[in-house]
Amino acid sequence: MIPRDLAALLLAVATGCGSAAPTPEEEVRGVLAALEAAAEAGDASGFAELVSAAYRDAEGHDREKLKSFVAFHVMRSGRGREVIVRVRDVSFPEPARAAVTLAVGLAGAGSQSRPGGLGTSVYAVDLDLTREGDAWRVSWAQWRPAPATDLF
Repeated sequence: MIPRDLAALLLAVATGCGSAAPTPEEEVRGVLAALEAAAEAGDASGFAELVSAAYRDAEGHDREKLKSFVAFHVMRSGRGREVIVRVRDVSFPEPARAAVTLAVGLAGAGSQSRPGGLGTSVYAVDLDLTREGDAWRVSWAQWRPAPATDLF
């Protein structure tokens, strides 16, 4: 599947293919890149593989509901979908937990807001990733609409 293979490839590139073990931040950034690639490819199952089975958020989503939510938005954006992710901050309040702040832009050719045109949405996203064994997985998220300038 895309995410695991892609995450390994991105991690190898990010670390310069050297023999040094990647840092936790490099590992987390690899997961973020894999999430972006899965969303852009329309691979909701691959996206869900990077989400913890224990995932919960304030919107009442668990892992399966989040997968359905992502699938709906991916299908709604149609062909020509593009996902733009800007990592604003990665911190480690605990050794096995990463707190991440992102700006995420979604664009697609099949948007309901502009039939026949290009529709876009921008969100400010906060994530927690938790180390589960040897992998980092999204364990919590919240998002809210944001201005397009957040992507720059």
